[in-house]
Amino acid sequence: MKRGGQPHRKKGKPGWRAARSHLETRVKERTAELHAANKELKNEIQRRKGLEGEILEISDREQQRIGQELHDGLCQHLTAVAFMTRAVALRLKNHRVIEVEDLERISELVNEAAIDARNMARGLHAAEVDSARLLPALQDLVSREIWKTPCRLEVKTELNLHNDAVASQVYRLLREAVINAHKHARAKEIMVEIRRSKKQIVFSVSDDGVGIPAGTNNSHALGFHIMNYRARSMGARLEIKGRQRGGTRVALYLPQSK
Repeated sequence: MKRGGQPHRKKGKPGWRAARSHLETRVKERTAELHAANKELKNEIQRRKGLEGEILEISDREQQRIGQELHDGLCQHLTAVAFMTRAVALRLKNHRVIEVEDLERISELVNEAAIDARNMARGLHAAEVDSARLLPALQDLVSREIWKTPCRLEVKTELNLHNDAVASQVYRLLREAVINAHKHARAKEIMVEIRRSKKQIVFSVSDDGVGIPAGTNNSHALGFHIMNYRARSMGARLEIKGRQRGGTRVALYLPQSK
């Protein structure tokens, strides 16, 4: 006891105080990490919701495209065949002379309708592509008779993909880029190219059309987010930019190990 009856107070040990301070610091750091992780999780959930919306929108657009092709192509050909066949039938009924040209034209229309149906069927079945069928599928893609803009494929390297899932994603991404170019670029030519660059295989779709308007944020374009998602899912990088001579280039940089 001190003089005056006051008890003697022991001071806390320096080691205990340091441990308590360290613990408080770790709690604050951990709390900040949890807040950051929670924010990142919310952003990822929001991003995935956006991707789901784009997938639905692309699916709707594909259905509209197929419906438009059926209406503008196959249905019109079949309607013309029905009309001309009816005309020939009426001539036969009235004992009139049948023109050979009419029969030849009917044959042409039937063949055109068959080509339209075959192209659409090929487009639907080519959705699932493995590594062995990637090049034939791409060649088939660029040679479709439905394209109004000439499209060609240039293969400047040997392609050895061993992952079927990656090959399927590559095809879907390039197909979306080709469709976008045909629909929006107003180009004279579209080229799909495959080449090597260092330790990467570069797949690209280039056009000589109107290009990306100045001030446009291409990351918000329809389909870009889903293409970028496909690229990241296979460990690749997607790049989209305007070309110096005009037009747009979409490039996929895929590590060779894929």
